[in-house]
Amino acid sequence: MLSAAPAAAQSTIDFTISGSSTVRNWTCTAQGATAVTPASAGIAAPGFPAGVQSAKVTVPLKTFKCPNDEMTQHLNEAMHSNQFSEVVFTMDKYTVAGSQVEASGTMTITGVTKPVTVPLRVTPSAAGAVVEGTTRLELATFNIEPPAVFLGMLKVGPQIRVAFKGIVGQ
Repeated sequence: MLSAAPAAAQSTIDFTISGSSTVRNWTCTAQGATAVTPASAGIAAPGFPAGVQSAKVTVPLKTFKCPNDEMTQHLNEAMHSNQFSEVVFTMDKYTVAGSQVEASGTMTITGVTKPVTVPLRVTPSAAGAVVEGTTRLELATFNIEPPAVFLGMLKVGPQIRVAFKGIVGQ
């Protein structure tokens, strides 16, 4: 008799997106959802002794909050949030070295899917694992035109920093 695959545990994770512009640095925040399916046997990871079968992170674009409404509006326009409602990372594989995990998979932003590798720090917790990390993304990779306002006098830089932290359950 075949056993059913373990159910995916749903959790939330907090994101901070930051970058630069010709006027000042900026930061926006959002909350995303993770779906992690533990493996029945695989490469052990902190908080997941039998490993992880699959993981997916989804961040709805409309959850982004910037220091002011105008910045939030510019972010949503640049990300075409009316057409593409979310950012999605789907993990294909991972490697573990102590509490350091390197997750490889695909990132989909504005309908463009590209391979990415994200370094993570993972520590066991009573609820599963605390997952945190930071990565940089080039906007052009995902066909995003950096916002420019005031006749181009204020222009966002071509790269953003994505930082995240949350508890991922089993």
